[in-house]
Amino acid sequence: MALRTRRDAWKLPTWDPTFLWYARAVREMRGRAANDPLSWWYQAGIHDFDETAGTPTPPPIPLPNDRQKFWRQCQHFCWFFLPWHRMYLLHFERTVAKTIVQLNGPADWALPYWNYSDVTNPNARRIPAAFREQTMPDGSDNALRIDQRDAGNAGDLVGEEADVDVCSALHKTRFVSQGTGGDPGFGGGQSGFNHGRAPGRIAGELERVPHGSMHGAVGGFMGFFDTAGLDPLFWLHHANIDRLWEVWRRRNPANVDPVQPLWLTGVSFPFHDKDGNVVTQTSSQFVNLADPLLDYGYEDVSNPCLDFEAVEMEEEVRDRQPEMVGATYEPISLDAGHTVTQLELSQPSGPMLEAVGDTPHTFLNIENIVGTGKPIAYGVYVNVPAGDEAEPHPELFAGVLPMFGLEEASRQDGGHPGDGLHYTLDITAIVRKLEARDAWDPKNVRVSFVPRQGKILEETPGRTIRVGRVSVYVG
Repeated sequence: MALRTRRDAWKLPTWDPTFLWYARAVREMRGRAANDPLSWWYQAGIHDFDETAGTPTPPPIPLPNDRQKFWRQCQHFCWFFLPWHRMYLLHFERTVAKTIVQLNGPADWALPYWNYSDVTNPNARRIPAAFREQTMPDGSDNALRIDQRDAGNAGDLVGEEADVDVCSALHKTRFVSQGTGGDPGFGGGQSGFNHGRAPGRIAGELERVPHGSMHGAVGGFMGFFDTAGLDPLFWLHHANIDRLWEVWRRRNPANVDPVQPLWLTGVSFPFHDKDGNVVTQTSSQFVNLADPLLDYGYEDVSNPCLDFEAVEMEEEVRDRQPEMVGATYEPISLDAGHTVTQLELSQPSGPMLEAVGDTPHTFLNIENIVGTGKPIAYGVYVNVPAGDEAEPHPELFAGVLPMFGLEEASRQDGGHPGDGLHYTLDITAIVRKLEARDAWDPKNVRVSFVPRQGKILEETPGRTIRVGRVSVYVG
């Protein structure tokens, strides 16, 4: 099978044939019935779909048995996040490519990717121009533009630098999370099939940033699980996430995928191929881009993070049971202002007692985040001096708290447990900086939540977000 190359969208002219044919194929696929597995609507429904929320899908939708098997399948907050989305992306790409051939287009079309983290490109965080234009060169409506986006359609920068900082994820040398409360790993925690986010599951570092952060930064359809696939930009975003998996694999010999049978072959995922035939596949078939099944490669898989941070070098692959040393007791409501909560840490009394001579890593867990409304991200800071604003203290910035999928994770129904989102932030570097200045007091740890995208907050006065608990683990 001939190799196709996925290219950097920002290295292509505005109306390069890659974008022209993509737009024509999207328009063609939108004209197909929603119960056709090769339609735009069906492909989006595979990720998620919610009739009660009014997901914009024209009738006729697939019958219930078909929806149950093939729709609402996206894997999030678990170690299947990367392989499942690779499968999803590949079948979508082949469906688009076949449509392009049917429209008398080229046979070697491949999805481009949106490299919003390219520090050499000042436009990297702007949505590529072909996705912003109102019309195509022939004057027809541009199928790549989605008016519902919250940001980017005017050519403005999308998100902030922290939303596209891939180095925190790429510095991870473990794929699988360390365990409850500990290192989230590059690719997430061990699980079975996990569409609805089983209780206690956390996002891997790559799923948090830039995946979740950029979903929320673009917003609109991209901000929700059940509409994300309706935006043509979604597929370029995920092509970049898939590319970053390959970057991570190549940048360090210690970076290896899971070898457990459960991950490799324990769970099978059904899809329709480009001809509409049902195929069932496992992670083991989608690990290596050199495998003949994967007929594509990337224009650039070079390492953008040349230097390891010292804190990430310290025996990252060591396995030990994390121990909780402090937590809040009451839910925390987040609003349009800065919200601060306080907790007191104790000395380890369990597994970490034996870590004599070790300097443990410290992890901040934000648990059971539930809410409604547009998914506005928050910045999290640790120990901002009393009376100070948080933003002037980048040295105390713990990370981005994306809210992509917040509403879906907050629902209590057959597909969702309703316990919300859960993120883990490694704050080891912050703790050590404060200790070096004699400014770290375990009896008085303050965590600040700072809202971003203030304009959207103003537009959604009924929006609510509540954090169930903030906890600190050492491990």
